[in-house]
Amino acid sequence: QQAQLRQMAFIDGLTQVANRRRFDEMLPLEWRACRRDGVPLTLLMIDVDHFKQFNDRYGHHAGDECLRAVATTIKACLGRSHDLVARYGGEEFVCLLPETAATDAQMLAERIRQGVSSMALPNELASPPHLTLSIGVATLLGGKTDAAQLLAQADEQLYAAKHAGRDRVHAVVLR
Repeated sequence: QQAQLRQMAFIDGLTQVANRRRFDEMLPLEWRACRRDGVPLTLLMIDVDHFKQFNDRYGHHAGDECLRAVATTIKACLGRSHDLVARYGGEEFVCLLPETAATDAQMLAERIRQGVSSMALPNELASPPHLTLSIGVATLLGGKTDAAQLLAQADEQLYAAKHAGRDRVHAVVLR
């Protein structure tokens, strides 16, 4: 029963990845560990482009299946047991990547973006007419940036990717 309660407390019921509560718990822990050890910490903010139109066009069941497929793809791309993918809210996901350099993080984000794009889930109301992702990447390399600022910078990069036309990765390195 304890294992079941823990899963209910920290796992998103729809996508079966970590939930926002788990992410909020892990971000300050990983931030402190990376600061202590002098290693980078990277955060990916991932948004499903035009998800509202997808949901409206294909229905909530298809929207749920879409979110499950996106979560599965993200999780498959991560590969390391200490990386965390979480559903941040709605159609947004976040990845917490300790000890991940900026160039590695950008390649990983691009692999995730391409992985979802290659699924070719139709989204006739979008251009291109299939499901895509926008991803913001922020890598912390020391300095005075705190965990909340790291999250804010990843979010800022996500919106830069969206404003630049969606279906892309934008990144920043914080020193």
